[in-house]
Amino acid sequence: MKTVCNRAGARPRFSLFVLLFCLLTLAAVSCRKEESDFGAGQRAQKKEAQLQNKTLLEQFVIASEELENHPDPAYFENALVRLNPWLESCAPSRDFQPCAEFDARSEEFRLLAETAEEIHTLCAKVSAPREGDAAGAAGLSDDEAGALAEKADLFLQRVRELNRVYHSPLLAQFEAMAAEFKSKTAEAEGFQFGGRGKMVSAAVARFPFTPLMNFHAVGRGAAELARLYRLDTRAFLPADTAHFKSSVWQRNVVSWAKGEGCSPAEQAVNLFRWTCDAVPLRAAADGPLTADSIARLPWQTLLTSQGNAAERAAVFMGLLRQIGISSFLIKPADPARGEGFPLLVGAAVPGGDAPSVLLFLPEYGVPVPGVSKTEGGVPLPATLDEAAGDDALLRRLDVEDEPFPLTSADLAQVRAEVPTDPFNMSHRMWIMMRESVIERSGAAQDNASFIPPILALSYESVRSELSALPHIADVQHAWELQTPIVEQTFMPIASQVLLIPYLYEVAASNSLSMRADDDGSRKYAPTEGTGSGAGETAANPTRMACPLWEGKILYFKGDFDTENGAANRLQQGRVPDRLLKQASLEMGARLDEYIAQIQQAQGESDRPLTDEEMRAAAAQFVAQGRQDLGMKFFLKVTARFYLGLVSYALQNDEAAAAHFEDADLLGKLDGMWKSGALTILAEIYEKRGETARAEKIYSRLEGPAARGGKVRAKWLREAE
Repeated sequence: MKTVCNRAGARPRFSLFVLLFCLLTLAAVSCRKEESDFGAGQRAQKKEAQLQNKTLLEQFVIASEELENHPDPAYFENALVRLNPWLESCAPSRDFQPCAEFDARSEEFRLLAETAEEIHTLCAKVSAPREGDAAGAAGLSDDEAGALAEKADLFLQRVRELNRVYHSPLLAQFEAMAAEFKSKTAEAEGFQFGGRGKMVSAAVARFPFTPLMNFHAVGRGAAELARLYRLDTRAFLPADTAHFKSSVWQRNVVSWAKGEGCSPAEQAVNLFRWTCDAVPLRAAADGPLTADSIARLPWQTLLTSQGNAAERAAVFMGLLRQIGISSFLIKPADPARGEGFPLLVGAAVPGGDAPSVLLFLPEYGVPVPGVSKTEGGVPLPATLDEAAGDDALLRRLDVEDEPFPLTSADLAQVRAEVPTDPFNMSHRMWIMMRESVIERSGAAQDNASFIPPILALSYESVRSELSALPHIADVQHAWELQTPIVEQTFMPIASQVLLIPYLYEVAASNSLSMRADDDGSRKYAPTEGTGSGAGETAANPTRMACPLWEGKILYFKGDFDTENGAANRLQQGRVPDRLLKQASLEMGARLDEYIAQIQQAQGESDRPLTDEEMRAAAAQFVAQGRQDLGMKFFLKVTARFYLGLVSYALQNDEAAAAHFEDADLLGKLDGMWKSGALTILAEIYEKRGETARAEKIYSRLEGPAARGGKVRAKWLREAE
């Protein structure tokens, strides 16, 4: 009876529960966030915004695909930044993964920026001292002098901590600046008879700040880096254009340089060989960093065909990413062992039950030699497993008195450093990669006119993949490869200076047989009916071209020998010697004409120029003329190297050898193209079976390329 009563009493409670559930469900449905619609006007406005965003996206995509037509970097930057409203409206990407380590780096740069600006604010209170004064009109109080000392200590600590991660020469210079600043101000504090604030003010006023080496410049750069390292930012930054250029160019190179019908391992070997041929090693610069010696981003390394071992490695790993191969720097498991450890790249190439890690040495320009060979008899790179188990493979890299600084025991347990950066880890790149497939209406086969390159990288996926491989004890971010990003954010002028030869315009001809500045290159075919009289003709204006920029980007595309291909564009930059000589001889006559024009203007002017002003104008004219001649000579020699690359890609070894044997290429411009030209020449003779000649050329390599040349010469001797 009691049980029956309990069940009867349960029914009302159950009904109440059901009713409550229904009410809550109804409330949830009614509160579901739906897009508000206030009528046809708002719908039309939204549609117009969507169409505008699509147009802007298409414009950016076309610009990225046709960068040879847009050498001005501002055009590409503006096209990208205009996409920010579109980016904000896009749905989030499920592939994006936040990263606490990048958030921490962002905070470190924010704090560095904050400290640098606080120091700058205090220093700004001190004006430059006037003659006879210990300090300027303004100065620091004693309390402010004490605060300045504390901030200098804090800045020094923070910049040192960052440089332990990036190993940046520029950060080292900031560290040295801060250490000297601290020393000078601390020394001034010792003269108590003048008052702490007054003496520190005098030391600050005398401190040799430069446009780059000052706390305000550090603060600006660090603040921009703090912004860049925020991976969840839903806005494109001008710096992102560097990533787009690198990715698009690498995708274009891969399309033809990886080889057809090759295994993944052979494709990796082909891309490594292309990287080492197309990017000769540049010598390390001594002294303070300049725009030319600062660490280069991958697009700069690709464009200028100059890079150190790390820059060459970054290009190679970017190429591998475009064909879906995970790559990484191999470092010792014990960081204390890092001294003398060579730059070693591992490529996790799929095959069999698990990927094999192939080993490449960008500094040497060769892979670690393995035991397997291709069908053509070319040795394949050693795997990490092979090199860790057979020291004889590493000993093949010993030369004369320079033993290779690794043994198989060093590779038993290693650390993998993945080439992540603030671009390929960011949310915006995941969205862009998903959304920027532009459809082409009426296409016969492929319906997409643009498939974006691989713009983003899943660190967690790569980490999971690599952690499962033998000999890999740990997986980390390759902060060392981000040094160019850091340095060029502090020193943005670097990109502009490197581009100067590539933005240099010449009068373009429309024939491969003609050169820039030839008489025939001044005009194109005349246009009928545009003359002054009936039936007369007038020439079209001369088309100007940027030979190195246009030719190199067409080379990346594999557009070599068409009427508007790389070879044609590069030929425009080869100003004939006779014209360079003629221009040099005529400089005196042109100077006389210039001075005559100035004197004529003087006579019509209210204030004639003084003799000193006339001399300064003449000197400026001569300097400009010499600079113009020097630039044309640089174009001539550099275009010759790039034309050699084009011929080599076309497997026209005879034409390639003719280019690379050019005396100017081997001996001028401080020998910047010598090692690259000799390396490919040796490869040509090696392919022909002329091993003695190839061995001799490899032995001629100098500077950073010398060690790799010795190794390759040794291998040829061993094969005889």
